[in-house]
Amino acid sequence: MEKFKNIMKKICNINLVLILVLASLIVPDVSYAKTLGDLKQELQQNIDEYNEAQNNKNLTQSQIDATKASISNTTKEIENSQNEIASLTQEIEQLNKDIEEKKQQIKDIIVFYQLSGSSTAYLDYAMGAKTFTDFIYRMAISEQLVEYNDNLVDEYNNMIVSNQQKQVELKDKITQLEKKQQELSASLESLGNKLNEIVDITVDIEEEIASRKEAIKMYEEDYGCKDDDNLDECTKGSLPPDTSFWRPLVAGGFSSEFGYRTYYLNGKLTSDFHTGLDLTPGTTDVYASASGVVASIVYKSSCGGNKIYIHHKVNGVTYTTSYLHLRQILVSIGDVVTKDTKIAIMGGDPRVETWDKCSTGRHLHFGVAYGLYLSDYTSWNTFVAKGINPRSVVNFPPRGSRFTNRTTKY
Repeated sequence: MEKFKNIMKKICNINLVLILVLASLIVPDVSYAKTLGDLKQELQQNIDEYNEAQNNKNLTQSQIDATKASISNTTKEIENSQNEIASLTQEIEQLNKDIEEKKQQIKDIIVFYQLSGSSTAYLDYAMGAKTFTDFIYRMAISEQLVEYNDNLVDEYNNMIVSNQQKQVELKDKITQLEKKQQELSASLESLGNKLNEIVDITVDIEEEIASRKEAIKMYEEDYGCKDDDNLDECTKGSLPPDTSFWRPLVAGGFSSEFGYRTYYLNGKLTSDFHTGLDLTPGTTDVYASASGVVASIVYKSSCGGNKIYIHHKVNGVTYTTSYLHLRQILVSIGDVVTKDTKIAIMGGDPRVETWDKCSTGRHLHFGVAYGLYLSDYTSWNTFVAKGINPRSVVNFPPRGSRFTNRTTKY
């Protein structure tokens, strides 16, 4: 029984090894049936997206202008309210003085009552008249004095209520204005962020439109493709075959790996998925990592600066390599390159490439993706989705190490 178990265990181990070997031989599916007409249709979709983004940009800018106008009006309203507050404050101060005067007058009346002993003092005063006319006069004065006293008390109470009410209204108005100002400021900030996002989207779409136009021109002029021609067929044999990738720099190190990362960009803590490998300069000449054809060139992108994309066919599998943050580009679209072709000079220094907002220092962002960008697929998101860790196809030394040539194996 134990012998049977050992035999079964060996069979399982052999099967596991076979599975792993077969898995390593599986070539990723990067075959696509795209025609030049499809590429032109995608270009038109990009143009439509760009026009929509422009409309959203204009609409958002109009909302920003309206919000700024509201803030300006609110500021004026606050200034007017502050003047009103100052006026009300003076009025309240005067009310307080009037209240004190009324209080004193009431005290005097109370003292009079106390001295007279009772309210019959008015009657005694009236009965002291020597003539009927004098009596009528004295009665009128007494009635006026009593009415004045009552009015005085009512006026005093009304002043207190008015004072308290104005103070409450004043506090409510200040609260409402401050709330309105906060809401407008928050709205303006939100609209500003929205506008920045739209501008970023517009810039990305502009780059994709430019790249697609260049690709269409290359397929039509260099390869003679027609609208209904499959791009794989009309460019068949155009990619020089190769058997390996070399490092794109003669010497250098690493500042950021492929994958999720957290870092400081322009003083802000940022987290994202890094789509390539950042190489620091030992040398600044940038070479094609393998034989291929230059498929796209982007100048002065707001994130990535000057860029080059190259198509390759290595061991029968198609790839696209990307080279970002370049100071000088030395090749043109459609150029056939080899590993010995110097394609660019490294850039990425924000003091020099001021338009490149995604770089904190001189370096090369090197990326690798399956398939042919702007041929098999045309969107940047798809390129990122098909991106792989450059270490999986290019022999780089371990993290934290440096290299001094392009071919030594580690």
